Amino acid sequence: RTLEPAWCLASPVSVSAMSELLDAFDDAGLVDGETRAFLVEALLNAEAADWADILEPFVSPIDAALAALRDVPGVLERSLRAMDRAAAEKEKEEEVSPLAEFFLKALPNGVLRSSGLHTIARCGQVCRAARVHCSEGALWESRLELLCARWSLPQPPPPTVGGVADAVASTWPGRYLSVLRPRCDGIYIGHCKFKRWVRLGHHQDLRKNAEQLAMKAGAGGGGEWLEYRRYVRLLPPDSVDGSLWALVLQDPCPRDAAEKVLIAGVDPRTHANPAKSEGVLGEGAVASASDPDRLRKRISVGRYTFTPEDSKVEVRYAAADGNFHLTFCLSHGGLRVCADRLTWEAYTMEDESSEVIAFNLGRLPDWKGGGLADDNKDHFPQMQFRPKVVAEHLC
Repeated sequence: RTLEPAWCLASPVSVSAMSELLDAFDDAGLVDGETRAFLVEALLNAEAADWADILEPFVSPIDAALAALRDVPGVLERSLRAMDRAAAEKEKEEEVSPLAEFFLKALPNGVLRSSGLHTIARCGQVCRAARVHCSEGALWESRLELLCARWSLPQPPPPTVGGVADAVASTWPGRYLSVLRPRCDGIYIGHCKFKRWVRLGHHQDLRKNAEQLAMKAGAGGGGEWLEYRRYVRLLPPDSVDGSLWALVLQDPCPRDAAEKVLIAGVDPRTHANPAKSEGVLGEGAVASASDPDRLRKRISVGRYTFTPEDSKVEVRYAAADGNFHLTFCLSHGGLRVCADRLTWEAYTMEDESSEVIAFNLGRLPDWKGGGLADDNKDHFPQMQFRPKVVAEHLC
């Protein structure tokens, strides 16, 4: 491939105002940079009598271009200088800074291997060269091997073209994301809600009492929706004994407050679980309460297991009111998301008398169409995964 002069690639729009000849080219629809450069150079080396013959194959009509050549002194030289200036400005804009060059060199030399999914995705959006480094097969193949070793999973086959999930299976990043395993780089969150009846004048908000009294004249009551969230954070295998710890929290506080406390974590071996972890929300558990100390006391610490054969995640923890057993089904939310769904399958408590109490999940069986058994309450919704950048190294 032959190298063209720099001004052959200049943008015609950026220089059209600097030359009457280039303006005439624009009016005639000649916008190709290489053709314009060829014409200017050919016209410079030709006699005036040959200008029309040179222009005719490329410019129609040629009257405006010929007029510029004949009536404007030095128009060819100014056109050439204008194209050179535009090319120089473009090269200056495209010049890679030393910092960017260092960044591109550092990416494949350890930066990506020590980064999490979020950082790799952000680096891949910087430029095309960075995207190539972030998609290298060797990078994702090594991460996939470590992932399978951590969760005792079989090594998936190399990427193949063709098949049902071709968009995922044809790349190493796709193979990595397709492996179903617990996510430890964030928190699984379920948004719960229920509707309760509030007698007229018995609302905690005095303003709402006044509005209802004025509207209903002191009779009846109304329904009120209450919302809270369930949180499950799964920790990676413990470096000491390989234990799989889980943090469970149920609270109506702002989501950001709960996430900060769960990401900061507690010592799983010394933490004391709350006296009552399920049922009526505890003292001080209101939507506006975000005290970190209160939230830490409401965290229940337990252990979890993951069974790849049936995609089951089971969490067990002990509290003063009994031993709890939570069973979820882990799944992908789509082809391009990874292990971001926890669906309730069972929730039981064993009390002091060894009686096992099964909580009603509020779901209709499949043969009845599925869905909520009561539209006025949903205490066990599907939990969605929220990744946290500060925990991306745990993915």
